Amino acid sequence: MRRPPILTAAQAAALIPDGATVAVSSSSAIGCPDDVLAAIGERFEQTGSPKQITSIHAINSGDMSAGIDGSNHIAKAGLLARIIGGSYPAGPSKMAKPQVRELLESGGCQAYMFPSGVVYQMLRAAAAKQPGVFTDVGIGTYFDPRVEGGKMNDVTPDLARIEQLDGREWIYVPAIPVDVAIIRATTADPSGNLTFEDEAAVLGTLDTAIAAHNNGGIVIAQVKRTTDTKHPPREVHVPGALVDAIVVAPTQE
Repeated sequence: MRRPPILTAAQAAALIPDGATVAVSSSSAIGCPDDVLAAIGERFEQTGSPKQITSIHAINSGDMSAGIDGSNHIAKAGLLARIIGGSYPAGPSKMAKPQVRELLESGGCQAYMFPSGVVYQMLRAAAAKQPGVFTDVGIGTYFDPRVEGGKMNDVTPDLARIEQLDGREWIYVPAIPVDVAIIRATTADPSGNLTFEDEAAVLGTLDTAIAAHNNGGIVIAQVKRTTDTKHPPREVHVPGALVDAIVVAPTQE
């Protein structure tokens, strides 16, 4: 198996079409593919594309206090049409409000706050081509459609709904097919197999990659380095068969 092409962050950003659903794996500063996210924002500023994308993340991307902008890079009116997240940046009180919060609070895009575990299950359902997720997590809370349904502003339509099954009440959320997955690892071998030896956690990288791959989408992996030595199979977390493009970011931390 040959290694997927090694691209610049700008070249990888150019692969994302208008209207795409983009899933990002991260947890604040941990595993944030910041170079690729920055390139997406820069491309939009220069060309107006990609526009009207949906962004999905189980845990927020980026950490303002660590100087990693993450989701702020793509928090631009016209670029984001919809964002579905398990958390959002707050930022230290002494710092300016994160751009992504400014955008969603102003109604600049549709925005949802769902439990992180539910977002991961949505990705897994998309990967398995299942219709959606039934969960009793969040009944009676902000996530319950009879309360707020996880909607973060007035321009956001209902997505979750209540269903009855086997005499029980469930919150149902439809799976959303993923067109592009953006993940981060440490090292890519000659076949594109990814290891995570310098990462604090692997997070949902595999689920996110499979969700895009099984939908006929593309998987972009930001890594710290490549190697000419094949990885031992037991050390591989994301196999190269799932990876379509590699972006080398030697300064990622």
